[in-house]
Amino acid sequence: MLPATIYIYGYELGITEPFIFEYSRGESPHVLETGRYSQCAHAPRLALSPDAQVLAVSVDNGVEFYNTYDGALYDTVDNVFSGTINNMAFDASGKYLFVCGDRAVRILHNVCGYYTTIGHCERLLKTKQTSATVERLNNTIRECKVTLAKFGK
Repeated sequence: MLPATIYIYGYELGITEPFIFEYSRGESPHVLETGRYSQCAHAPRLALSPDAQVLAVSVDNGVEFYNTYDGALYDTVDNVFSGTINNMAFDASGKYLFVCGDRAVRILHNVCGYYTTIGHCERLLKTKQTSATVERLNNTIRECKVTLAKFGK
């Protein structure tokens, strides 16, 4: 489920720092969050998860995962390839990140996505919800925690 607002990342605008803008109809864009990513010799590749909760940034031959809610770096996967990363994309469910380089495609689990989903559901539980929504949110949190336990997290 995509948010009602549109998020634009500063990389697309030629800005060296990741700026997140929120655009609502009739309003001028304004900065919501700024942050820094690890500088590298090559231009970074970006992939935004379908639910817009995780931003993956390529840094030479590694991938950094950022939580878009607070802009925090969640994790870094180093040495995905011996060369640079050519392209990245999340699958439609947002559970996997496909990373292309060295004439191969590697598939990474979006572990950060499970943590961001838990955080999103917990924030929603703090607001007034129907009993059915509360049950659905609690089930989602439980399923994410079970999946994270399988990864040893």
